[in-house]
Amino acid sequence: MSADHPHKTPGAEADGIAARVGRLARNPALRGIAGVFVMKSSIIVSNFLLIMAAARVLDTEHFGIYSILFSAVGLFCIVATFGQQVSVMRWWNEYTAADDPALLKGALRFSFATCLAGCAIVAAGFYFWAASNHAMMLAAAVTLFMVAQASVLTTAHLVRTAVGVGAGDGFGNLLVVLPALSYLAFCLATGTAADVSTVFFLFSGGAITAMLLHFLFMRRRIHALYPDFAAIEPRHDRASWRLRSFKLWISNCLEASNQYLDVLIIGYLMSPTIAGAYFVTTRLANAFATASDTMHMFSTRHIPDLYYRGEFKQLNSLLNSVAGITLAVVVGGMVVILAGGHFFLMVFNEAYVPYYPALALLCFGTAAIAAAGPSGSILMLTGHEGRYLKIIALSVLIRAVGFFTLIPGFGIMGAVSATTISFIFMAAMLRHSSKSLTGLDGSVLRLVGTRGEPAYASPAE
Repeated sequence: MSADHPHKTPGAEADGIAARVGRLARNPALRGIAGVFVMKSSIIVSNFLLIMAAARVLDTEHFGIYSILFSAVGLFCIVATFGQQVSVMRWWNEYTAADDPALLKGALRFSFATCLAGCAIVAAGFYFWAASNHAMMLAAAVTLFMVAQASVLTTAHLVRTAVGVGAGDGFGNLLVVLPALSYLAFCLATGTAADVSTVFFLFSGGAITAMLLHFLFMRRRIHALYPDFAAIEPRHDRASWRLRSFKLWISNCLEASNQYLDVLIIGYLMSPTIAGAYFVTTRLANAFATASDTMHMFSTRHIPDLYYRGEFKQLNSLLNSVAGITLAVVVGGMVVILAGGHFFLMVFNEAYVPYYPALALLCFGTAAIAAAGPSGSILMLTGHEGRYLKIIALSVLIRAVGFFTLIPGFGIMGAVSATTISFIFMAAMLRHSSKSLTGLDGSVLRLVGTRGEPAYASPAE
């Protein structure tokens, strides 16, 4: 028995551990993060199964075409939102905190009209681009999915902050994937050929279903907050809304370029087959998105509310919890991906196993982005979208220059080198800007820094 703890027994020590575990289990922030993590993990698994089934059912050339079109949808659906998916989250929290339903109604109408116009404009050009390279049926299917995905992205962000992450992102992601996944699984089980246009039509059907559910959730939520909302005369602040939306639109477009433009460039510079291999590699490396996306979903639900209400002590505690979980996931993810990379690539297709070195290198870049935590969300949701825009623009420029410089000489390793460098730069700049402009360090480095209350900056105009 220790002299320092003369009355300590193994039973008492076990009781102490149980008490600490119980306190952690009752922590609302940790419970919330755990729930979002489980949901995000389900989404990641569904997407992996979808890619695996597509890679197995389609030959490498057609899978490459699918990868290029899917990436094009991912990029241009962000363009079509005209910045509303993040804007509407900020306005909801800002105007409900101020108890101003008139401005809230005006902002919601502004977002709806802006997104509708964006979808119409972008869809016209997108269809002609797709039809110039593929059959009309496939072009129509991909264009419909682009419009539906832009709409459901906007409604999912609003429902996330107003109702909850499960209602917003759960339905907004799983319902999009499941119909197409079921179709590809059926083709794989029966040995029948899959049609790429059918896959995109099924994506569209799932997205439209999710969007209709989002409208239902929001109708109930708004009625609960403001029973006479339909009779309220809306007020408008269009000049401010247009400026904020424009900054967020450019930022989101550049951010989407970081996720999807590389596949399009590789398809142009090399071949659809190589683009498909790179698509698989990036999706495996983006397993760290389970951490970063989970933290993004959870934090964008709570950070703006706490920030605009001035509850900085609770916000600091929340960010500590987020950083701890993110660090654990990043370390665990690196071990899993680096140790099992060959196996994971073989599961998708044996032809992709030689790309393991590219996967290993890319993991360091995606891990850096995950380690930055919700730093980017903090900047966008607290009025510093201008700084966020500059950081994303610089990272996209670094990546694009690297692609055109390194790909001709080094192929796919040149592409992943450029991507990794741009990701590390972006993570470092996001963390520095978030801490200096808002006093909020959203990265895992806050765990080794000062744990005192920082000096919080007020929201930027």
